[in-house]
Amino acid sequence: MRRVYILTICCCLGSICLNAYGSKIQYDVTNLGGSQFEYEYAITNDSLAFPIEEFTIWFDVGLYDNLVITTAELLASQWNEIILKDTGFGVPIGYDSLTQSQGILPSETLSGFSVSFDWLGTGNPGTQFFEIVNPITFETIDSGFTVPIPEPATLLLIGLGGALLRRRM
Repeated sequence: MRRVYILTICCCLGSICLNAYGSKIQYDVTNLGGSQFEYEYAITNDSLAFPIEEFTIWFDVGLYDNLVITTAELLASQWNEIILKDTGFGVPIGYDSLTQSQGILPSETLSGFSVSFDWLGTGNPGTQFFEIVNPITFETIDSGFTVPIPEPATLLLIGLGGALLRRRM
């Protein structure tokens, strides 16, 4: 039993460490009815010593269509958001956001960015590629893949499981 407990702790710590480095963009996806969905994003500046001032999230042309920015007005008034259209040259569709203020400071998270779209794939929409961009040089500073926001019930179940394992020892 002790071996199972140690293995569980190692797995939990490993998953935390994988998400501890690098800028992080988390998403929550909502079905708006039929094949229409909405992503809501939370951007965390975990790794940069300076603010995140621009980011781009890429959408595969074969899986997404009719992108519409649905960010609430308060946040939208502080960021210039645009949809980068399909060029027909194999470049994916993008959602780009550029700050009009200080950006996302180190160790801070900003949430509420959202985009609705028609889902052309099977199942539910998932992970996407993103880039953190220098708005002056257009150089990619950081990149990665979006990750789902953990459900509160999932976190509670993991905590209860750990507590039960500890209690049995």
